[in-house]
Amino acid sequence: MLRKGKDDNNMNYVPTTKQDEKIMLEKIGVKSIDNLVDSFHPTLSNESLDLPPPLTEMQLMQHMKNLSKRNKIMRYFVGAGSYNHYIPSALNHLVMRGEFLTGYTPYQAEINQGTLQAIYEFQSFICLLTGMDLANASMYDGASALAEAALMSASYTGRKQISIGNNIHPQYIEVLKTYCEAADIEITMNRVTEETACVMTQNPDFYGNVDNLSYISERAHKAGALSVTCVVEPTSLAIIEPPGNYGADIVVGEGQSFGIPLNFGGPYLGFLAVRDYLLKKIPGRICGMTHDSMGKRGFVLTLQAREQHIRRERATSNITTNVALNALAATIYLALMGRSGLIRVAKISYRNAHFLQSELSALGFQTLNNSPFYNEFLVKTPKSSKKILANLARQEICGGLDLGDDRLLICCTEMNTAQDIYDFVSAVAEIQQTA
Repeated sequence: MLRKGKDDNNMNYVPTTKQDEKIMLEKIGVKSIDNLVDSFHPTLSNESLDLPPPLTEMQLMQHMKNLSKRNKIMRYFVGAGSYNHYIPSALNHLVMRGEFLTGYTPYQAEINQGTLQAIYEFQSFICLLTGMDLANASMYDGASALAEAALMSASYTGRKQISIGNNIHPQYIEVLKTYCEAADIEITMNRVTEETACVMTQNPDFYGNVDNLSYISERAHKAGALSVTCVVEPTSLAIIEPPGNYGADIVVGEGQSFGIPLNFGGPYLGFLAVRDYLLKKIPGRICGMTHDSMGKRGFVLTLQAREQHIRRERATSNITTNVALNALAATIYLALMGRSGLIRVAKISYRNAHFLQSELSALGFQTLNNSPFYNEFLVKTPKSSKKILANLARQEICGGLDLGDDRLLICCTEMNTAQDIYDFVSAVAEIQQTA
């Protein structure tokens, strides 16, 4: 709880008093904290848990193995912001080293030369991929990176309105709304005025469409606004034009595809890259390379634009750290794959998606994409999408994301083999033949 000290500008943290608790409980409408807990867990209040007897370590390991045998190895055709890419085995051997795995964040930065070098190389990779001048040390995830771009645009332009496109990831938009509500920033749809701080687009968009967004950048700049491109599948940047080439001022996205496995909601990796004139507005931290007094190469935290290091009113963000371990994983992934490896991943993903789309079209699926697509496409199913997905699941195939109205968002990566695609098509053909 925050209380004002003698100096009204000095806010101090003190524990709540009994009187504070009483006031809050009366406001909620309960008599005690125990009553508050009981309302959430009524069955656990005065009952003992019906647990089996304890197991030895050996028995527990066998029990866990037996449970694991019930798992099914599914073949994934789902994307929508999280993608199933192959992770080279060398990556985990490196990222699980104790000095990386146990390190939190370089508060005493210059003694963490290995961590700083990894961050510097991560920034360099992101700049190469996006075509931008500089990148920060990473963000929490793609959604928060997009929201931070909105705050940065408002701070840079002095405007309190942003314009977003129709095809941005809906969960990203929800996070964006939360940030903007707190900062009193208005969100508009496809409307650019003299009050617009930035225009936000996604490419490839949520439905997989790839577009030339140079006209969006021109429209934004003509109104004195910034152009923000959101890229949630960064492997696409290996074969499509980077946003820096079509006028983007800020590029953000989700780096999960770079060596981070699919999990139940994360942790993931946001990236944010900008033009050089936005250097002092970028949130988070930037690592730089220099030389010491003896001429030896060294790495330093060049910029930390957060309130812990500078005056609060001048801070650009409350980001307190970067997801350093995930950024390291992405850096190792990109170093292992190299330019040719990443291009190969992108081309195989592209080829698989277009092959599957062609096969499904022959079975009566209507493709709803209004532009060329990369590795993700939207279809209208000729029969119930729920029945199709259920039949695919019986074949141990996650067949796509159901968007309602018999629309499926389907994705392919290099992990989908030719046999996987044939099995997908066969399972769909089977249900097509049923009444």
